[in-house]
Amino acid sequence: MIDIVTNPDRGQWNQYTSENRGAKFSHLAEWGESLARTYSLPLVKLAAIGTKTDRISGLLPLILFSPPGKGVRLISLPYTDMAGIIADDWESCRRLVLAALKLADSFGANHVELRQDGVLSPFFQCLERNDTWGYTPHNFKTSLLRPLTATVDTLWSGLSAKVRNQIRKAERCECLAKAGGNELLSDFYAVFSENMRDLGSPVHDRELFRAIMDDNSLQTAIICIYLCGKPAASAFVLRHHETLYNPWASSLRVYRPFCPNMLLYWSMLQYAVVNRCRWFDFGRSSPNAPTYRFKKQWGAEPLPLSWHVFSRNPYTWNPDNESLEYESWKSMDLMRSRQDGPAVRRWISL
Repeated sequence: MIDIVTNPDRGQWNQYTSENRGAKFSHLAEWGESLARTYSLPLVKLAAIGTKTDRISGLLPLILFSPPGKGVRLISLPYTDMAGIIADDWESCRRLVLAALKLADSFGANHVELRQDGVLSPFFQCLERNDTWGYTPHNFKTSLLRPLTATVDTLWSGLSAKVRNQIRKAERCECLAKAGGNELLSDFYAVFSENMRDLGSPVHDRELFRAIMDDNSLQTAIICIYLCGKPAASAFVLRHHETLYNPWASSLRVYRPFCPNMLLYWSMLQYAVVNRCRWFDFGRSSPNAPTYRFKKQWGAEPLPLSWHVFSRNPYTWNPDNESLEYESWKSMDLMRSRQDGPAVRRWISL
């Protein structure tokens, strides 16, 4: 028998994420808590627990997402590539789905969105149908994952000549790489927020990054590339199990002829190898988009992302309808974009 427990002990929750090889950094309790605390969003953690063993056999973090004037959703988790169900068996997975739908009833939510890495896709398609909830899988995004070598030298020799030449160009232009923690947050955010403005995308609240870095269970680092003492490119990375994840990376357009972005990605890969990671996760992209092709040149291979949406009949929801790009945002004053961005970004779940 399996019971569903709401908001179990954090230590028990994190112990399960450390033992389950399918868990991502985003399954750690601190990740969802940081998102919820920064944007004042309700967070519910569901755990399947065996009645005989009294041990967790599956878990699902959910945030209630209710943009003004739009449909109310339970998402696992917003602003995140993958944070859906991880479970030891199909029954635990089934019970967690049913518990999520029941929770949606209590919140008056019309949609439940589970962001998975594709492993559980066949299971969701086999779930029993009912007259209350419809089900639609979405595969409009993909993650890109690269296996890593045991040494930096081997990693370097495995890159194409074109990529190595661009890295050397950055070094000849005296771009310098630095890895660190909170002391680099201001430089990271300066690059990240300006790049987001240039892309027409409202920027995340700086306090989100601070909250993530302040939680010790999230093994974070910032990598910055400097040119003439000024930050030209930057990235935020998190380590979990044997994978280094890169959810955010940016470079400034004015410096791109000097290739700081190439040195940035090389520095992240080096950092991963030195810290004995076996995999580097480049984050999500749309298939065949420029960012997708950029990541592929580093030897990354696509890993399908499956976002499973359960919608209360007759409602429908397509995550692809959301957008991070606003043409008018590109011409906004930089300081104003930093000031106004988080209030808009809060309600974009991508």
